[in-house]
Amino acid sequence: MATVKGTVLAKRNAGQPVEKEHENVAALFNALISKEGYQKRFNELLGRRAPQFIASLVTMINDEPSMMEVFHDNPISIIKAALRAAAYDLPIDPALGQAYIVPFRNKGKMEATFIIGYKGLYQLAVRTGVYKKINVVDVREGEMHSWNRLTEEAQFEWVEDEEERNKLPISGYCAYFELTNGMRKVLYWSTQQINYHERKFRKGHGDYPSKGWRDNWEAMASKTVLRALLSKWGLLSINYQTADPATLKIASDLATGQIDDEQHVIDLQAEQVPDNVDPATGEVKTDKTAQEKQDDAILEASLDM
Repeated sequence: MATVKGTVLAKRNAGQPVEKEHENVAALFNALISKEGYQKRFNELLGRRAPQFIASLVTMINDEPSMMEVFHDNPISIIKAALRAAAYDLPIDPALGQAYIVPFRNKGKMEATFIIGYKGLYQLAVRTGVYKKINVVDVREGEMHSWNRLTEEAQFEWVEDEEERNKLPISGYCAYFELTNGMRKVLYWSTQQINYHERKFRKGHGDYPSKGWRDNWEAMASKTVLRALLSKWGLLSINYQTADPATLKIASDLATGQIDDEQHVIDLQAEQVPDNVDPATGEVKTDKTAQEKQDDAILEASLDM
């Protein structure tokens, strides 16, 4: 790891253009995965798509300063996170919302971990072949008329005008699935329940939400409710005697809720409040001074041999 960091920084300090530095990152990354035997594993998981997947990973490192810092401190954590995404055959482009490789600070050093998005969770469920229908939707204020916790019977009156609907506050999220054998399940969580869940799993390390919740609360809320439904009630009719190993792995991970390291990230991030987060409110500060301090901290860490 020190060699990777030292080589990149030496070329940077020598005044090499940014484009050239990016080429060096690609070369060092490819050399690293080949030397450590990870290239073979990527090829086994992705086949002909492996080069494209690895190229997108290198682009991500080059485009994000925090990922570059992870590459300096712990490049193996990037590779392991990428292998988890590859094992599920999920793209890591953040714009697609299926899977993410998220940087975080652990005891002064940057690491990366794999986190699945709610769209990726949906994809994994569909691939098992046991679902006829599956969905998760936000419920706006006034749309839910009744909810029976025991029978899971709900009555909704949806606001059809999308423009008017978007003006209404979100009161909760509802997840639903129907299996091919006809079984149906519904789960509704109010925003109060979702926020309680988010606060509970910080495990007392801080009074602010993790980066995922700060940046995209709605996506995280959708995933939380869908994950709760699937892990408790999903995959009840899968044929474990004839299913292929990949389907069995997905089924097992969904059924036990072991599909990402989100909680691990929340715990570690909560130990140390970033400079641009207000510890009292959890809001990200947007003033220039806070951003400059953060940029200076990243640069200082990346130059630390």
